[in-house]
Amino acid sequence: MTKQDFLKAIKEELELDVLLGFETNLKDLEEWDSMCAMVLMGFVSNEFNVNLNPTDLAEMSTISSLMTRIGLDKFD
Repeated sequence: MTKQDFLKAIKEELELDVLLGFETNLKDLEEWDSMCAMVLMGFVSNEFNVNLNPTDLAEMSTISSLMTRIGLDKFD
């Protein structure tokens, strides 16, 4: 998956109406709540076979830090 496709996929999965960038802080989004966190964890698990836990989400803030946790080698 390309990095741009990842941004689009997150926007679709979380049903966001905002422009996302790699430095977007997910927790600052108006739509961010526990349901978004669960959807994001499921998406990452299905697409990348990486299991995130609540501690991972607490330590991450930006989409870039999420990509680092997933593994940058998984992005084109």
